[in-house]
Amino acid sequence: MAYSFFEGFRQKKDKLIELARKVREYGWIEESRVEDIIEKLNADTLTIGVIGQMKCGKSTFLNAFVFEDDILPSATTPMTAALSVITYGETAKVIAEFYTKDEWLEQQSLAEQALQGLSELDASKVKAAKELVEKSAPIKDNIEEYLGKTCEDSLENIVDYVGADGRFVSITKSVKIFYPKDYLKGVEIVDTPGFNDPIVSRELRTKEFLRKADVVVMMLYAGRPFDSTDRTILFENVKQCGIGKVIIGVNKYDIPYEKGERPEDIKQYVVEQIREQCRLSHDDTMLDILKNAEPILLSAEMALLSDLPMSKVVANTAYDHAFKRYASELDISGQLRLREMSRMDDLANAIRMMVEQEKYDVLLKKPVNSILAAGSQKLDSLITEITNVDAEIKILNTPDDELEEKELNLSKAERRLSRKIEGLGDDLNIAIMEEARKGKNELEDAMDHSCKRMESLIESVKVFETFEKIKPRLNQIAEEFEKRTSKRLVEQLATKIKGKLKSTTRDFFTETTDTFQRYVPDLDSKEFVKEVERQLNLQIEDESIFYPSGSDKEKSNGVWGLVLNAGVTFVFGLIGLGAKSAIEAAFRGINHNKKKNDLLEQINSVRFSFDATPIIDTILVGKDNVINLIKKKFLDELITPLSEQVSKCRESLTQKEEKLLSAKKQIERLNSEKQLLESQIMEVNTLIAAI
Repeated sequence: MAYSFFEGFRQKKDKLIELARKVREYGWIEESRVEDIIEKLNADTLTIGVIGQMKCGKSTFLNAFVFEDDILPSATTPMTAALSVITYGETAKVIAEFYTKDEWLEQQSLAEQALQGLSELDASKVKAAKELVEKSAPIKDNIEEYLGKTCEDSLENIVDYVGADGRFVSITKSVKIFYPKDYLKGVEIVDTPGFNDPIVSRELRTKEFLRKADVVVMMLYAGRPFDSTDRTILFENVKQCGIGKVIIGVNKYDIPYEKGERPEDIKQYVVEQIREQCRLSHDDTMLDILKNAEPILLSAEMALLSDLPMSKVVANTAYDHAFKRYASELDISGQLRLREMSRMDDLANAIRMMVEQEKYDVLLKKPVNSILAAGSQKLDSLITEITNVDAEIKILNTPDDELEEKELNLSKAERRLSRKIEGLGDDLNIAIMEEARKGKNELEDAMDHSCKRMESLIESVKVFETFEKIKPRLNQIAEEFEKRTSKRLVEQLATKIKGKLKSTTRDFFTETTDTFQRYVPDLDSKEFVKEVERQLNLQIEDESIFYPSGSDKEKSNGVWGLVLNAGVTFVFGLIGLGAKSAIEAAFRGINHNKKKNDLLEQINSVRFSFDATPIIDTILVGKDNVINLIKKKFLDELITPLSEQVSKCRESLTQKEEKLLSAKKQIERLNSEKQLLESQIMEVNTLIAAI
């Protein structure tokens, strides 16, 4: 399962790299562009975060899903569990990072505190510190040798760092596990410890990994699915990380199943609990994230037993007992049936589908569109050249007394096309500017809504309460706007604008074909106009039409990303950057009312500083580029050269035969090149379909 899932992701990247190299051989793109594509693909990492409370079966799940072997030991207690990152390595090994001396001194100091009178959160951290110090007894005499350092060790000794009674588990901050399986290249699986970590830097690192995760899998225990601990993890901790992609796995479903509960009843219970918690918490954010999150039942232990060699199952007392129990209780006769009953494939497929939606489009779509646009542009140039040479041949074959009429018709065509292009500019303004204004207003309304939510939180803090309690929620609202709300609104606007550009120009191209057929009847206008329309639509789709002339679009993250950076993230970043110091100062203030007023003033400043006009500016760039492209293709590259050819033909009648022979040879060569290029494009499209 791990092979088929992760290998599929790696193969997609390999196929795209192969495709880039092939079109380089065709001459579509430069070597520097191939290197850029390869660099971005190799640098990009697929990150899957796994969360859940202790005893939900995370270690067994990871053993089955990632390793297909029993590599990871049973987990430690929540407060001593280290952050673990699994990735590819040429040799199997583990690199452990230990706490710094300052972090350890902090834990020793906490461990000496009494629990009486502490809040629940502070008490949990003191208990954790006591546990850490207690577990450090085996290395107490030489602990200084390890603090602030990293240690590389064989994977066989991983239990020393993450096992329940591991020798170094008390001082291990994080571990990176390297495993020599090709399917893990470019992949990170993050096994996260508990939140509210006693080590602040460790908790921050956990949240940072989860923020960048392409998908987060939350494991529940079917024996008590979605209990209070699960609710805290999901509705408090996950929310703080700004996560918008959560898959719910309900592990050990066989336990209630063996007692007669139906799988659909177990799933329905979890769904109802999640909905109820959303309702009680009045949390629209989590409701939006979880409304389509259908719980997936699985048994990680069944999946692991189906992966292991039977000799290993039989040799291990616990595995052998579990296998026989499944065989007896669930009437399972072999490992294939055990794998099917484990339902691990259901969860793997859900992860794959979400990764494809969240990852492949971003990672693969842009270079694929860029490659297609390069081939299309090359074909477009060939068709333009063929059209011009073909027109030249027809002009050279035109009787002398008809050349004057042809020259007059070309002049009429130029005037008619110029008027139509001017009218297209007006039509585009009408078609897209209203959508742009709506999109701008929606962004500003969303910003205003976020600010009002922040203000409501600030107003809710009573005189004798601390403002510190709302800091995570303020940050969460800011991240929600920046990473989800604004992104979604801009993506929706992009789709609408691109659709308007395509539909409006579609009518124009139909009318243009009629103009060419009327005034330039010798021209194969249908194919020429069709290719110009196809080239324009490709530039609209890959968004290059929205870049200012001369911009380095290859090194950008996309035009709508630029819009967000300029118009949304930068301004709203006042919460995270520009206004952060002011907000922190407000939190540290002494007077309650002054704190409140300072915070409200900062939020209000953000609201009135926000400006989404870069959206309009970028759309106008796109509209102007559409007009400029059409002028270039129809007037500069077609009508003007044709007019010049007619004029020259009238001036030099004695050279007709020589020019005619040269033009015929040229068009024969161009048609051969066009035929070869079209076969290359068909091959490339076939390769893209296989990615």
